Amino acid sequence: MNIISGGNLSKFDQTQYSTTQKNMNNHAAFSQSLQDALTAKPKNIDPNLVMPISLNTNFEEITEQAQQYYRQALDAAREHVDTSLDMRNQELQLYRETVIEIMDMPIEVEIEPHEVNEALLFGSLGIDFLEYKEMGVRIEMLNLTEQDVNSSEALQISDKEKLKELIDEQRSKLESQREELLAGTFIKEKTDHKAVIEQHFSELKFDQY
Repeated sequence: MNIISGGNLSKFDQTQYSTTQKNMNNHAAFSQSLQDALTAKPKNIDPNLVMPISLNTNFEEITEQAQQYYRQALDAAREHVDTSLDMRNQELQLYRETVIEIMDMPIEVEIEPHEVNEALLFGSLGIDFLEYKEMGVRIEMLNLTEQDVNSSEALQISDKEKLKELIDEQRSKLESQREELLAGTFIKEKTDHKAVIEQHFSELKFDQY
């Protein structure tokens, strides 16, 4: 006998079964949406026509929390800038230090009312929703850094391209970690972000003027 046959279920059991089935469908749809978002491919664009920017970034959708933390990161980064330098070199230092701050600064995230169902779904899959959200905030902050770099009038185009490479490296790491979280393979490791970012910055060999 089929124990889930509609004719053999009480009204309560039918409602419970319907709810379970709906949750399973929502779970599948949500997981697919997450995967699609993480694996979205940027469109090709002629680098000779425009300054390269993050083609996967919708700056209008950056959260208020990310904007607030980004302002804090900028303020902290400014304390490490040598103001005796010309404006270009001050900005190079500023954005290097900002990336370091973004990767190192403590960030506290909470489950907002509209995120409760999402968090419950993550929990049912054994995924740390707050860890996933924190990584997302850092990615948004890096997006804001890129936006400011692109808007700078003091930086050369070559400077912007190299800073974008610096930003991309950290963003890619965070995106990979989010994918690992979803896959259940993420292992949190302590990283000396300052040393890593400073070394990469040095290797980029910014032109001297």
